Amino acid sequence: MTLRQTLAIGLLAASTSALADTVDINLSDKSAQLRYSMPLGRDSLGKSEFNAGLLYTEGGKGMIDAGMQVMNEVGTNLPGLTVGLGFKGLAASVAKYDAAALALGGQVRFSPSIAKRLGLVGQFYFAPKIVTFGDANRYIETGLRLEYEILPQATAYVGYRKIRFGIDNNPGATLDEGANVGVKFLF
Repeated sequence: MTLRQTLAIGLLAASTSALADTVDINLSDKSAQLRYSMPLGRDSLGKSEFNAGLLYTEGGKGMIDAGMQVMNEVGTNLPGLTVGLGFKGLAASVAKYDAAALALGGQVRFSPSIAKRLGLVGQFYFAPKIVTFGDANRYIETGLRLEYEILPQATAYVGYRKIRFGIDNNPGATLDEGANVGVKFLF
């Protein structure tokens, strides 16, 4: 192996170890969710990440999803405010229906400067009829959570989530709705 190849491999290994992967587990009485995120890169324009998740709900229903999000701090006028935009593809089994969608959305996170370990996160994803398939004609996901950084590598949170699909000739079907508790681990 040449010096140039060794140096390139070493730089690549060091750069990926500087960015942290995240495992997020949250639970409620009726659902369990596991999410994995890994950074795709960081530059002056923001931080990109790939994420994938699995949601299991009582009755054997659930959803898998994967997507990408770009995040960045808003600026000096609002310190502690981070905004992210992204997309995700998903497949779900809800009630007696099967659905798939390509959703657009994002999240907003605010961490006050006087309490940096505390964070309030809101998220929203939406897929209209044109990009929703199977038995569904739309997808809406909303969530809100309050986080607290216990350790630099571990954050605990309480949150509320609602995932709903519009169904043809039906008022719709809710896959998950309610409060949850969770932890995020960085490694």
